[in-house]
Parts: sequence; structure tokens; C-alpha cells
Amino acid sequence: MTPQEIQQKLNDFFVNRLEYDESALKPEASLKEDLGMTSLDAVETSLFIRRTFGFQPERGVIKTIQTVHELCLYIENNLPK
Repeated sequence: MTPQEIQQKLNDFFVNRLEYDESALKPEASLKEDLGMTSLDAVETSLFIRRTFGFQPERGVIKTIQTVHELCLYIENNLPK
């Protein structure tokens, strides 16, 4: 899966499931400050990653990721081979 495909799937999830403002979805956007990610959103994001990308993020790791770009890199680096 390409980085662009990961970004698109993540953006679709953020807009359609978490109802984030699509115009705010920039690589440098802060998950908490710019998008307003809550603890519940982090749990839903973790479940989305498991279902969509085939791996379970480590407990609490989503809360430590700062930006959309960092989240995309995390997914890309942890995709099952």
C-alpha cells in the first residue's frame, strides 16, 4: 500500500466516521489541537487501523502521535509484510 493510499483511507475515516473538518486534514495538522482528537477518537482510530491495515497498534500509541503525517508514517512502518 502506498503512502498516498494510507493517507486517503485515513482521511476518509477522519471525515466520514469522526466527522473532522476535511479542510483541516493536512499532513502537519495536530491530531489534538487542529482536529480535536479525543480519547474515544483515539480508540476508534486504533480499531480502524486494525480492521483496515491488518495490525493492532500498541496500547496508547495513538495518543502519543502528534500529527496526521506521523500517524501515516506509523501505519506505513507497521504494515504486515
